Amino acid sequence: MADYDLLARHYDAVTGDSSTETAFIDSLIRQCNGQAVTLLEVACGTGGIIAPLAHRYKVSGLDISPGMLAVARTKLPEGTPLYLADMSGFRLDATFDAIICVYHGVNHLLGFAAWEGFFDCAYQHLNDGGVLIFDIYTTGYLQRMTEIPEILQQFDDNQLRIKVRAAGGGVFEWNIEVSAPRPGGRHEPLTEVIRTTSFPLPEVSEALGTRFTDISVIESSSEDADDEDGYRTWFVCTKPALQVSDEPGG
Repeated sequence: MADYDLLARHYDAVTGDSSTETAFIDSLIRQCNGQAVTLLEVACGTGGIIAPLAHRYKVSGLDISPGMLAVARTKLPEGTPLYLADMSGFRLDATFDAIICVYHGVNHLLGFAAWEGFFDCAYQHLNDGGVLIFDIYTTGYLQRMTEIPEILQQFDDNQLRIKVRAAGGGVFEWNIEVSAPRPGGRHEPLTEVIRTTSFPLPEVSEALGTRFTDISVIESSSEDADDEDGYRTWFVCTKPALQVSDEPGG
Protein backbone atom coordinates (compact mmCIF):
# COMPACT_ATOMS: atom_id res chain seq x y z
CA MET A 1 0.00 0.00 0.00
CA ALA A 2 1.35 3.45 -0.91
CA ASP A 3 2.10 6.04 1.76
CA TYR A 4 -0.96 8.08 2.81
CA ASP A 5 -3.52 5.70 1.29
CA LEU A 6 -5.14 5.04 4.68
CA LEU A 7 -5.12 8.72 5.61
CA ALA A 8 -6.25 10.07 2.24
CA ARG A 9 -9.83 10.83 3.30
CA HIS A 10 -8.59 12.81 6.32
CA TYR A 11 -5.67 14.58 4.63
CA ASP A 12 -7.46 17.83 3.73
CA ALA A 13 -8.85 18.26 7.23
CA VAL A 14 -5.40 17.72 8.74
CA THR A 15 -3.53 20.11 6.43
CA GLY A 16 -6.18 22.82 6.60
CA ASP A 17 -6.60 25.85 4.35
CA SER A 18 -4.11 25.88 1.45
CA SER A 19 -5.00 29.32 0.09
CA THR A 20 -1.84 31.05 1.36
CA GLU A 21 0.35 28.29 -0.08
CA THR A 22 -1.47 28.40 -3.39
CA ALA A 23 -1.18 32.19 -3.71
CA PHE A 24 2.55 32.02 -2.94
CA ILE A 25 3.17 29.38 -5.60
CA ASP A 26 1.10 31.27 -8.16
CA SER A 27 3.13 34.42 -7.49
CA LEU A 28 6.40 32.53 -8.03
CA ILE A 29 5.19 31.07 -11.33
CA ARG A 30 4.12 34.52 -12.55
CA GLN A 31 7.45 36.05 -11.60
CA CYS A 32 9.49 33.36 -13.35
CA ASN A 33 7.28 32.47 -16.32
CA GLY A 34 4.48 34.95 -16.78
CA GLN A 35 3.29 33.16 -19.92
CA ALA A 36 2.88 29.78 -18.21
CA VAL A 37 -0.23 27.87 -19.27
CA THR A 38 0.36 24.22 -18.32
CA LEU A 39 1.13 23.15 -14.74
CA LEU A 40 2.03 19.75 -13.27
CA GLU A 41 2.05 19.13 -9.54
CA VAL A 42 4.25 16.20 -8.53
CA ALA A 43 3.22 14.48 -5.28
CA CYS A 44 -0.09 16.31 -5.70
CA GLY A 45 -1.86 14.38 -2.94
CA THR A 46 -5.56 15.25 -2.80
CA GLY A 47 -5.20 18.14 -5.24
CA GLY A 48 -5.55 20.85 -2.63
CA ILE A 49 -3.00 23.06 -4.41
CA ILE A 50 -3.86 22.58 -8.08
CA ALA A 51 -7.65 22.59 -7.65
CA PRO A 52 -7.81 26.36 -6.92
CA LEU A 53 -5.26 26.98 -9.69
CA ALA A 54 -7.30 25.14 -12.32
CA HIS A 55 -9.04 28.34 -13.37
CA ARG A 56 -5.68 29.90 -14.28
CA TYR A 57 -3.67 26.97 -15.64
CA LYS A 58 -4.26 23.69 -17.44
CA VAL A 59 -3.37 21.57 -14.44
CA SER A 60 -2.24 17.96 -14.10
CA GLY A 61 -1.31 15.92 -11.04
CA LEU A 62 1.03 13.02 -10.27
CA ASP A 63 1.19 10.91 -7.11
CA ILE A 64 2.18 7.41 -6.02
CA SER A 65 -0.90 6.99 -3.81
CA PRO A 66 -4.10 5.77 -5.52
CA GLY A 67 -6.10 6.84 -2.48
CA MET A 68 -4.87 10.41 -2.67
CA LEU A 69 -5.52 10.61 -6.41
CA ALA A 70 -9.05 9.30 -5.89
CA VAL A 71 -9.77 12.24 -3.59
CA ALA A 72 -8.11 14.67 -6.01
CA ARG A 73 -10.33 13.42 -8.82
CA THR A 74 -13.44 14.58 -6.93
CA LYS A 75 -12.31 18.21 -6.68
CA LEU A 76 -10.63 18.79 -10.05
CA PRO A 77 -12.31 19.65 -13.35
CA GLU A 78 -13.49 16.67 -15.36
CA GLY A 79 -10.77 15.37 -17.64
CA THR A 80 -7.86 16.70 -15.57
CA PRO A 81 -4.91 14.36 -16.22
CA LEU A 82 -3.89 12.49 -13.07
CA TYR A 83 -0.90 10.16 -13.21
CA LEU A 84 -0.15 7.28 -10.83
CA ALA A 85 3.65 7.23 -10.80
CA ASP A 86 6.83 7.43 -8.74
CA MET A 87 8.08 11.02 -8.62
CA SER A 88 11.71 9.90 -8.97
CA GLY A 89 11.23 8.07 -12.26
CA PHE A 90 8.14 9.10 -14.21
CA ARG A 91 7.79 9.41 -17.98
CA LEU A 92 4.72 11.20 -19.33
CA ASP A 93 3.63 11.95 -22.86
CA ALA A 94 3.40 15.66 -22.03
CA THR A 95 5.53 18.67 -21.13
CA PHE A 96 4.67 21.66 -18.96
CA ASP A 97 5.45 25.33 -18.45
CA ALA A 98 5.68 24.85 -14.68
CA ILE A 99 6.22 21.90 -12.37
CA ILE A 100 5.68 22.18 -8.63
CA CYS A 101 6.15 19.87 -5.65
CA VAL A 102 4.76 21.21 -2.39
CA TYR A 103 4.50 20.17 1.27
CA HIS A 104 8.06 18.73 1.31
CA GLY A 105 7.18 15.93 -1.09
CA VAL A 106 10.82 15.53 -2.11
CA ASN A 107 11.75 14.65 1.48
CA HIS A 108 9.89 11.35 1.03
CA LEU A 109 12.64 10.18 -1.35
CA LEU A 110 15.16 8.49 0.93
CA GLY A 111 18.31 8.62 -1.22
CA PHE A 112 19.97 11.50 -3.02
CA ALA A 113 20.01 9.49 -6.25
CA ALA A 114 16.20 9.53 -6.05
CA TRP A 115 16.24 13.30 -5.51
CA GLU A 116 18.37 13.65 -8.64
CA GLY A 117 15.95 11.33 -10.44
CA PHE A 118 13.17 13.79 -9.61
CA PHE A 119 15.30 16.72 -10.83
CA ASP A 120 15.95 14.86 -14.10
CA CYS A 121 12.27 14.01 -14.58
CA ALA A 122 11.29 17.62 -13.94
CA TYR A 123 13.88 18.86 -16.42
CA GLN A 124 12.73 16.40 -19.09
CA HIS A 125 9.08 17.34 -18.66
CA LEU A 126 9.55 21.12 -18.65
CA ASN A 127 9.25 23.23 -21.76
CA ASP A 128 12.22 25.47 -22.54
CA GLY A 129 12.14 28.38 -20.13
CA GLY A 130 9.84 26.46 -17.79
CA VAL A 131 10.09 26.69 -14.01
CA LEU A 132 10.47 24.05 -11.29
CA ILE A 133 9.32 25.06 -7.79
CA PHE A 134 9.60 22.80 -4.75
CA ASP A 135 10.15 22.97 -1.02
CA ILE A 136 11.99 20.78 1.49
CA TYR A 137 12.31 20.39 5.24
CA THR A 138 15.87 20.85 6.42
CA THR A 139 17.73 18.22 8.41
CA GLY A 140 17.85 20.62 11.36
CA TYR A 141 14.08 20.94 11.39
CA LEU A 142 13.54 17.18 11.16
CA GLN A 143 15.95 16.66 14.03
CA ARG A 144 14.13 19.24 16.15
CA MET A 145 10.84 17.46 15.46
CA THR A 146 12.20 14.39 17.25
CA GLU A 147 12.57 16.47 20.41
CA ILE A 148 8.81 17.13 20.60
CA PRO A 149 7.16 14.44 22.75
CA GLU A 150 4.01 14.30 20.62
CA ILE A 151 1.88 16.49 18.37
CA LEU A 152 -1.85 16.39 19.07
CA GLN A 153 -4.41 17.97 16.75
CA GLN A 154 -8.18 17.85 16.87
CA PHE A 155 -10.15 18.17 13.62
CA ASP A 156 -13.85 17.57 13.24
CA ASP A 157 -14.56 14.57 15.49
CA ASN A 158 -11.11 13.09 14.93
CA GLN A 159 -7.83 13.26 16.76
CA LEU A 160 -4.43 13.29 15.09
CA ARG A 161 -1.26 12.14 16.86
CA ILE A 162 2.21 12.54 15.37
CA LYS A 163 5.52 11.45 16.83
CA VAL A 164 8.75 11.85 14.87
CA ARG A 165 11.80 9.75 15.63
CA ALA A 166 15.26 9.36 14.11
CA ALA A 167 15.51 5.93 12.50
CA GLY A 168 19.22 6.06 11.68
CA GLY A 169 21.03 6.79 8.45
CA GLY A 170 19.55 10.27 8.26
CA VAL A 171 15.99 8.89 8.01
CA PHE A 172 13.18 10.26 10.17
CA GLU A 173 9.97 8.33 10.79
CA TRP A 174 6.68 10.17 11.21
CA ASN A 175 4.42 7.89 13.24
CA ILE A 176 0.91 9.12 12.43
CA GLU A 177 -2.31 7.97 14.04
CA VAL A 178 -5.80 9.25 13.33
CA SER A 179 -8.60 8.21 15.66
CA ALA A 180 -11.75 8.44 13.57
CA PRO A 181 -15.32 7.77 14.78
CA ARG A 182 -17.15 4.79 13.31
CA PRO A 183 -20.83 3.78 13.42
CA GLY A 184 -21.87 2.62 16.85
CA GLY A 185 -19.68 5.11 18.69
CA ARG A 186 -16.47 3.19 18.15
CA HIS A 187 -13.26 4.95 17.12
CA GLU A 188 -11.10 3.38 14.44
CA PRO A 189 -7.36 4.06 14.77
CA LEU A 190 -5.66 4.55 11.41
CA THR A 191 -1.88 4.41 11.60
CA GLU A 192 0.88 4.97 9.09
CA VAL A 193 4.63 5.42 9.30
CA ILE A 194 5.97 7.96 6.81
CA ARG A 195 9.74 8.04 6.25
CA THR A 196 11.56 11.20 5.23
CA THR A 197 15.10 12.48 4.92
CA SER A 198 16.94 15.62 3.86
CA PHE A 199 20.31 16.65 2.52
CA PRO A 200 22.59 19.69 2.92
CA LEU A 201 21.30 22.70 1.02
CA PRO A 202 24.61 23.28 -0.85
CA GLU A 203 24.44 19.68 -2.14
CA VAL A 204 20.89 20.22 -3.38
CA SER A 205 21.81 23.54 -5.01
CA GLU A 206 24.83 22.01 -6.72
CA ALA A 207 22.76 19.18 -8.20
CA LEU A 208 20.15 21.66 -9.45
CA GLY A 209 22.88 23.86 -10.93
CA THR A 210 23.96 21.12 -13.33
CA ARG A 211 20.47 21.08 -14.82
CA PHE A 212 18.81 24.46 -14.33
CA THR A 213 19.60 28.17 -14.43
CA ASP A 214 18.47 31.16 -12.36
CA ILE A 215 18.18 29.10 -9.18
CA SER A 216 16.68 30.99 -6.27
CA VAL A 217 16.69 29.71 -2.69
CA ILE A 218 14.03 31.03 -0.34
CA GLU A 219 14.50 30.20 3.34
CA SER A 220 11.32 30.38 5.39
CA SER A 221 12.91 31.14 8.74
CA SER A 222 16.50 32.16 8.18
CA GLU A 223 18.30 34.80 6.16
CA ASP A 224 21.12 32.33 5.52
CA ALA A 225 20.14 29.88 2.76
CA ASP A 226 22.85 27.45 3.97
CA ASP A 227 21.56 27.40 7.56
CA GLU A 228 20.60 23.80 8.28
CA ASP A 229 18.81 24.95 11.44
CA GLY A 230 16.15 26.59 9.29
CA TYR A 231 12.64 25.26 8.85
CA ARG A 232 11.54 25.07 5.25
CA THR A 233 13.46 25.95 2.10
CA TRP A 234 12.05 26.68 -1.35
CA PHE A 235 13.94 26.20 -4.60
CA VAL A 236 12.87 28.01 -7.77
CA CYS A 237 14.70 26.83 -10.90
CA THR A 238 14.40 27.68 -14.59
CA LYS A 239 15.06 25.33 -17.49
CA PRO A 240 17.33 27.12 -19.97
CA ALA A 241 15.48 28.53 -22.95
CA LEU A 242 16.48 27.31 -26.35
CA GLN A 243 19.08 29.64 -27.82
CA VAL A 244 18.32 30.65 -31.41
CA SER A 245 21.31 31.67 -33.51
CA ASP A 246 21.15 35.00 -35.38
CA GLU A 247 23.41 33.64 -38.13
CA PRO A 248 21.83 32.51 -41.40
CA GLY A 249 20.97 28.83 -41.22
CA GLY A 250 21.59 28.83 -37.43
